[in-house]
Amino acid sequence: MDVTAVDGLKEISVLEIMSVTGTDMNKWRTPEHFTSWLNLSPRPKISGGKLLGREKRFTNNKATQAFRLAAQTMWQNKGPLGQLYKRLAVRKGSKKAIKAVARKLAVIFYKMVKEKCPYDKTKLERNPEQQRARKLTVLMREASKYGYDLQPVML
Repeated sequence: MDVTAVDGLKEISVLEIMSVTGTDMNKWRTPEHFTSWLNLSPRPKISGGKLLGREKRFTNNKATQAFRLAAQTMWQNKGPLGQLYKRLAVRKGSKKAIKAVARKLAVIFYKMVKEKCPYDKTKLERNPEQQRARKLTVLMREASKYGYDLQPVML
């Protein structure tokens, strides 16, 4: 599989990731196990059903560093991963955006290597109709909060 087809993953970073993980992905049962091993999954501290904070974990894993560096380059990318990075960076900050996009890259890498399927950028793209419907529901909810009722205009 050509893993370098994924935005952000270049030859050097793929070589570094492969040197750590290898090509046999059967060590990890699911992509979630893989991202947890890379320390790219969230670790909430929960006690009594209540969220108490987040557990910080540090790693010297070279594959994790390669995924994070690949995610860091997404701020200038115009593809779906770049849009995801920009959206998250505005809402949550660049550190969390880097970790989230690195996790997404790791899942894509895992599936490509394990299932030997090519990279399909269209799966990551957002559907414009769904986006429009989502924005409309948010606007209607905001308007009803202030006592207004929105009606669609027929053009």
